[in-house]
Amino acid sequence: MALNQKKILIVGGLAAGPSAAAKAKRTNPNADITLFEATDTVSYAICEAPFAVGGVIEDEKKLVIFSPEKLQEEKGITVKTLHHVEKILTSDHKIIVRDLRSHRMVEFEYGKLIIATGAAPRRLNIGGENGRNVFYIKTREDTLNIIACLQTEQPKQAVIIGAGFVGLEMAEAFRSRGIDVTLIERISHPLEGFEQETREQVLRELLDNDVHFVPFTTVDAFQQDNTGKVRHVITNRGSFECDIVILSLDVEPNINLAKEAKIRIGSTGAIVTDERQQTNIDDIYAAGDCCEVKNIVSGKPMYIPMATIASRTGSVAGENAAGGRAVFKGAIRAGAVKLFGLEIAQVGLGSEEARQYGFQVISELVTSTSKVSMMPDSEKIVIKLIVDRRTQKLLGANLFGGNGCVLRANILGVAIQHNMTVDDISHFDLIYSPPFSPLWDPILLAANKAKKNLNLNPKLKI
Repeated sequence: MALNQKKILIVGGLAAGPSAAAKAKRTNPNADITLFEATDTVSYAICEAPFAVGGVIEDEKKLVIFSPEKLQEEKGITVKTLHHVEKILTSDHKIIVRDLRSHRMVEFEYGKLIIATGAAPRRLNIGGENGRNVFYIKTREDTLNIIACLQTEQPKQAVIIGAGFVGLEMAEAFRSRGIDVTLIERISHPLEGFEQETREQVLRELLDNDVHFVPFTTVDAFQQDNTGKVRHVITNRGSFECDIVILSLDVEPNINLAKEAKIRIGSTGAIVTDERQQTNIDDIYAAGDCCEVKNIVSGKPMYIPMATIASRTGSVAGENAAGGRAVFKGAIRAGAVKLFGLEIAQVGLGSEEARQYGFQVISELVTSTSKVSMMPDSEKIVIKLIVDRRTQKLLGANLFGGNGCVLRANILGVAIQHNMTVDDISHFDLIYSPPFSPLWDPILLAANKAKKNLNLNPKLKI
């Protein structure tokens, strides 16, 4: 079969898919690129959705970065929304697609295929979960439905299940609208995987802003009324009355299409690719939240469903599908969340995670200020460094406090990516300017303190 090698098909249109399409077109302007998306929206800024719900972003339409028409007009990419890819025929280099408008099944031939099917929200799979006031935060339809519920139903009591990034952001969004919020979590504190000091501060911030946090709680059922609305969330710790429910239980890679095509799935449950984002099947690439990536600190595969990594892997897949030679060498976990007056950030490994990977962990905690302390708007900043005793390399960090935490986390993230030791970091030339930073930046204080600890305890065992 003579294949049109310039025919590139892309499955999925949220972050990785459009990035792949745009990069492929820049790499080879003659490439014939078609992107398929099962919903009616592509290139949607889902990370901004809680801020649209809370009214910080007043116009939800701004979350649509590229309309299908704009993507086609400006980038030269054919976009087929409401088209669900049902099957990949790898031996024939074809995909079978259902047109959701006409319900017709259509075949499309590819020279190269990029799978960017993303992730799906985890479900509880319990009674009443389909209630008409129960929502996820994954698509534009979810965002619009929540906003419509707020406008028409004017809920007074919200129950949020899951205290990760999205759960915390939605708690603030609802509180800003005067809604009473109960946040349910199956473990003791919010933000599983963060350091304990960080999690305790996050809990204090929730309580200080009148969010009811309920730990060690599992949901058994949703009790609906005769209109299909959930009125009570039934748990192992009692029943919680509600007018609106948000399920923020993390996500899982959407791999059904790939799995059926015999594409290799890794230990994380996501698609395995090489550095070029190539799968184990010839001419098929994968990118974004459906894939696992190499953790460059541990060297092990990791599942990190983040928009930054989705866009980067999408770009690499697009370039290579179009004939380029791009590589993606891996990533670190780098995330942040704003919660009322608190900035919270994590880069690299957590201390428990690092121990599990076999590192000899020591940690150093410092409390400093975001600016010169005499400045009227100076705020507290806490940094916890996680260091390998043998190599003295920085493995990870947690930061929380006032304005400036996240930008400092970015600096530490770069240090981790470049295998820097705490001695290297202690010699950084960082800006001193009273409105922005004290003479000894909190990063320098933390690095020097960790270095001193290592030098004083060369045989320290933790």
